[in-house]
Amino acid sequence: MDEKYCLIHCGDIALTISISNVLRVEPEPQIYPLPRMRASMNGVFRFEKEWVPVLHLEKIISNQDFRQDVCCVKRKYVLVCATELGYIGLPCDSAVRILNAYGDCIADCEAPLIPGCTQEMIYRNERYPILDIDRLLPHCP
Repeated sequence: MDEKYCLIHCGDIALTISISNVLRVEPEPQIYPLPRMRASMNGVFRFEKEWVPVLHLEKIISNQDFRQDVCCVKRKYVLVCATELGYIGLPCDSAVRILNAYGDCIADCEAPLIPGCTQEMIYRNERYPILDIDRLLPHCP
Protein backbone atom coordinates (compact mmCIF):
# COMPACT_ATOMS: atom_id res chain seq x y z
CA MET A 1 0.00 0.00 0.00
CA ASP A 2 1.22 3.51 -0.82
CA GLU A 3 2.12 5.81 2.04
CA LYS A 4 -0.01 8.92 2.49
CA TYR A 5 1.30 12.42 3.19
CA CYS A 6 -0.36 15.58 4.41
CA LEU A 7 0.49 18.73 2.45
CA ILE A 8 0.66 21.67 4.86
CA HIS A 9 1.49 25.37 4.71
CA CYS A 10 3.41 27.10 7.47
CA GLY A 11 4.14 30.74 6.82
CA ASP A 12 5.71 30.95 3.39
CA ILE A 13 6.65 27.28 3.18
CA ALA A 14 4.70 24.30 1.90
CA LEU A 15 5.85 20.87 2.99
CA THR A 16 4.58 17.34 3.49
CA ILE A 17 4.57 15.02 6.48
CA SER A 18 3.68 11.35 6.63
CA ILE A 19 0.20 10.93 8.06
CA SER A 20 1.52 7.93 10.01
CA ASN A 21 3.25 10.54 12.25
CA VAL A 22 0.18 12.76 12.66
CA LEU A 23 -2.16 11.80 15.50
CA ARG A 24 -4.52 14.75 15.28
CA VAL A 25 -4.95 18.25 13.89
CA GLU A 26 -5.83 20.64 16.72
CA PRO A 27 -7.59 23.87 15.65
CA GLU A 28 -6.23 26.96 17.40
CA PRO A 29 -5.02 25.43 20.66
CA GLN A 30 -3.98 27.76 23.48
CA ILE A 31 -0.15 27.79 23.41
CA TYR A 32 1.62 28.81 26.60
CA PRO A 33 5.16 30.22 26.36
CA LEU A 34 7.56 29.08 29.04
CA PRO A 35 10.61 30.92 30.42
CA ARG A 36 13.96 29.48 29.40
CA MET A 37 12.39 27.37 26.66
CA ARG A 38 14.64 26.35 23.79
CA ALA A 39 14.66 28.82 20.88
CA SER A 40 13.26 26.12 18.60
CA MET A 41 10.10 25.82 20.71
CA ASN A 42 7.11 28.19 20.64
CA GLY A 43 5.59 27.01 23.90
CA VAL A 44 3.43 24.12 25.08
CA PHE A 45 -0.22 23.13 24.82
CA ARG A 46 -2.41 20.57 26.51
CA PHE A 47 -3.20 17.37 24.59
CA GLU A 48 -4.81 14.34 26.21
CA LYS A 49 -3.60 15.22 29.73
CA GLU A 50 -0.04 15.88 28.54
CA TRP A 51 1.88 19.09 27.91
CA VAL A 52 3.18 18.99 24.34
CA PRO A 53 6.00 21.27 23.10
CA VAL A 54 5.28 23.21 19.90
CA LEU A 55 8.04 23.71 17.34
CA HIS A 56 9.01 27.21 16.21
CA LEU A 57 9.84 26.44 12.56
CA GLU A 58 11.04 29.96 11.81
CA LYS A 59 13.89 29.49 14.30
CA ILE A 60 14.79 26.04 12.96
CA ILE A 61 14.74 27.00 9.29
CA SER A 62 16.80 30.14 9.67
CA ASN A 63 17.95 30.27 6.04
CA GLN A 64 14.35 30.50 4.77
CA ASP A 65 13.07 33.89 3.68
CA PHE A 66 10.03 34.19 5.97
CA ARG A 67 7.78 37.24 6.03
CA GLN A 68 8.96 39.70 8.70
CA ASP A 69 5.83 39.28 10.82
CA VAL A 70 5.46 35.51 10.48
CA CYS A 71 6.94 34.76 13.93
CA CYS A 72 4.23 36.82 15.58
CA VAL A 73 1.32 35.32 13.63
CA LYS A 74 -0.83 32.87 15.54
CA ARG A 75 -1.07 29.62 13.64
CA LYS A 76 -4.52 28.26 12.89
CA TYR A 77 -3.65 24.62 13.57
CA VAL A 78 -1.16 22.45 15.39
CA LEU A 79 -0.48 18.94 14.12
CA VAL A 80 0.12 16.58 17.03
CA CYS A 81 2.93 14.32 15.84
CA ALA A 82 4.32 11.14 17.35
CA THR A 83 8.12 10.98 17.56
CA GLU A 84 10.66 8.68 19.15
CA LEU A 85 10.82 11.21 22.02
CA GLY A 86 7.05 11.58 22.51
CA TYR A 87 4.50 14.05 21.16
CA ILE A 88 5.52 17.25 19.43
CA GLY A 89 3.34 20.04 18.02
CA LEU A 90 3.89 21.27 14.48
CA PRO A 91 2.17 24.62 13.85
CA CYS A 92 0.67 25.28 10.44
CA ASP A 93 -1.66 27.71 8.72
CA SER A 94 -3.44 25.07 6.69
CA ALA A 95 -3.51 21.35 6.04
CA VAL A 96 -4.23 21.47 2.34
CA ARG A 97 -4.74 17.87 1.27
CA ILE A 98 -3.77 14.23 1.67
CA LEU A 99 -1.46 12.92 -1.06
CA ASN A 100 -0.67 9.33 -2.02
CA ALA A 101 2.99 8.50 -2.51
CA TYR A 102 3.30 6.33 -5.58
CA GLY A 103 6.03 5.30 -7.97
CA ASP A 104 8.34 8.14 -8.87
CA CYS A 105 6.72 10.97 -6.87
CA ILE A 106 9.43 10.76 -4.16
CA ALA A 107 12.87 12.16 -5.00
CA ASP A 108 16.07 13.14 -3.20
CA CYS A 109 16.20 16.78 -2.10
CA GLU A 110 18.04 18.95 -4.58
CA ALA A 111 18.78 21.68 -2.01
CA PRO A 112 17.48 20.75 1.47
CA LEU A 113 15.49 23.63 2.94
CA ILE A 114 14.78 21.96 6.26
CA PRO A 115 17.48 20.34 8.42
CA GLY A 116 17.20 16.56 8.32
CA CYS A 117 15.03 16.47 5.19
CA THR A 118 16.52 14.23 2.55
CA GLN A 119 13.51 13.64 0.30
CA GLU A 120 10.86 15.64 -1.51
CA MET A 121 7.45 14.78 -2.88
CA ILE A 122 6.67 15.84 -6.42
CA TYR A 123 3.03 16.83 -6.80
CA ARG A 124 1.64 18.68 -9.83
CA ASN A 125 5.18 19.52 -10.95
CA GLU A 126 6.01 21.19 -7.61
CA ARG A 127 8.55 19.83 -5.13
CA TYR A 128 7.61 19.72 -1.43
CA PRO A 129 10.09 18.73 1.29
CA ILE A 130 9.08 15.66 3.27
CA LEU A 131 9.41 16.58 6.93
CA ASP A 132 10.87 13.81 9.06
CA ILE A 133 10.25 15.00 12.63
CA ASP A 134 12.68 12.49 14.16
CA ARG A 135 15.49 13.73 11.88
CA LEU A 136 14.54 17.38 12.49
CA LEU A 137 14.63 17.35 16.30
CA PRO A 138 18.44 16.93 16.67
CA HIS A 139 18.85 20.15 14.63
CA CYS A 140 16.70 22.23 16.99
CA PRO A 141 18.65 25.00 18.74
